[in-house]
Amino acid sequence: MNNPTKIVVAVAANLSFMPTAVSAQVLGPFPNETWDIDENGPALLNDGPLVGYSNGRYQVDPVSGIVGWYYFLGGTNMNVAGDVVLLEPQAPAGTISDLLRFDGNGVYFFSDLDPNETNPDKADVPVIPQPINPVILTEVGPEANNGVLYIPISGQSGYDVSGILPGIRYNIISDVPEPASATLFLAGASLWLLNRDRRKKS
Repeated sequence: MNNPTKIVVAVAANLSFMPTAVSAQVLGPFPNETWDIDENGPALLNDGPLVGYSNGRYQVDPVSGIVGWYYFLGGTNMNVAGDVVLLEPQAPAGTISDLLRFDGNGVYFFSDLDPNETNPDKADVPVIPQPINPVILTEVGPEANNGVLYIPISGQSGYDVSGILPGIRYNIISDVPEPASATLFLAGASLWLLNRDRRKKS
C-alpha cells in the first residue's frame, strides 16, 4: 500500500506549518495530527499527511511578563488559550516541572531551571509563571527522558478551534537526553547495526 502524500508547507524560520493566508477550505481538515514539542525546538508536525515545523523564539508572555520560549503553531486564534502543567511523579506533591501556555496562536514553554544546570535548555526559566486554571498532567518515562502525550478535548488548552487540525495531539517532551548521551546512543546503535549486517553476510 502506498503511503499518503506528505504536504510540506513550512518553509521559513520561525513560521509554522500553515501560512495564515491559506484557508481551511484549501488545507484540511487533517485529523489526529501530532505536534512534537520540547524545550529547545524545533517543534515538529510529522505524524500525518501534513508536515511542518516551528523553530521557536524568545518572546515575552503578556500574562506573566516573563520571557519564554515560544512556538508559533500556525495561525490566529487556531487553538484554545490556556495553561497545561506537567508534574514529575518523583517530585514533591505539587512541584511543577513545566508550564505550557497556549495563547490562541501558539504556545509558550516554561521549564524549571535546575540551579546546578550548566547547559540550560531554551525553555528553562528561574521561576515558572503562576498557572491559571491549568490542565494538570503527570509526566511518564525515566528522569531526563520524560514527557506526556496530551490530547485536549473541546474547551481545553490547545484544542483546535479552526477545524483544520481536529483531534490535534501534543507530544510534550519535558526532558531530552544530554547531547553526549544522545551521541553515545547513536554511536552504539550504529555499531549494533553494522555488526548485525556483518553477521548476515557471513
